[in-house]
Amino acid sequence: MTTRQDTSAPGAAAPRSGPEAVPALVDRLKALADGSETVSFAELNRTIGAQGHAPLLMVVSIFMVLPIGMIPGIGGALGAIVALIGVQMLLGREGIGLPDLFGRRTLSAERLRRVAVRIRPIADWLRKRLRPRWSALAEGRVSLCIMAVLLIVAGGSLLVLGAIPVTTPLLGLPVAVFALGVLGRDGMVVAAGYVLLALVILGATWMKASSG
Repeated sequence: MTTRQDTSAPGAAAPRSGPEAVPALVDRLKALADGSETVSFAELNRTIGAQGHAPLLMVVSIFMVLPIGMIPGIGGALGAIVALIGVQMLLGREGIGLPDLFGRRTLSAERLRRVAVRIRPIADWLRKRLRPRWSALAEGRVSLCIMAVLLIVAGGSLLVLGAIPVTTPLLGLPVAVFALGVLGRDGMVVAAGYVLLALVILGATWMKASSG
C-alpha cells in the first residue's frame, strides 16, 4: 500500500508536478517569505524556478492577477519573466537566466506571505479537483510549444503595456490557468486556458473597435 507524501514536513521533497504540487508550491512561497523583509525576483527564480517552468510560471501569474502586478514597474518585470519562461520552454531547457535589471526588483516579504496564506485554501481546493488527464495538452510537445509562443507574446507585450493597470491582471488570468494545468498535469485546465485567452483577445479587440 502506498502512503501519501507529507510535503509540509521540513525537508520533504516537494512534487514537481501533479495535483499535490499546487499546495506544496504555496508552502514553498510562504517559507521563502518567512523571516525576510523583502524577496527579490532573483531569489524567486532560484528557489521556485529550480523546480521547473510550471511552478515559477504559476507564482508569476498569481502576482499578475493580484494587486501586486499593478505596482508601477512590477508589471513589466513580470511580463519579462513570463516571456523568458516561454523562450526556455520553446527551446526545451530547464530554468531561466534572469537579467539583473529584473532580478534586482523586490517585493515585500510580508505582502508575499499574506498572499500565500490567502491562497492556501484555494490550493487545497484545487488539489482535490485536479487530476492527470488529456496529457497531450498538459505535457505534449506541440501544446507546450504553442503555449510557449503565447507566453512570449503576452509577456513581451507587458514590457510596453504594463503601465496600463488593467493589462497585467487581464493577461495574467489565462497565464495562471495555463500554469495551473501544466503544474497539475491537467489538460482540461490547459484547454480552458486557451479558451480564456481567446476570450481576452476577442474582448480587447471589441473594446478597441468600440472606442475607435
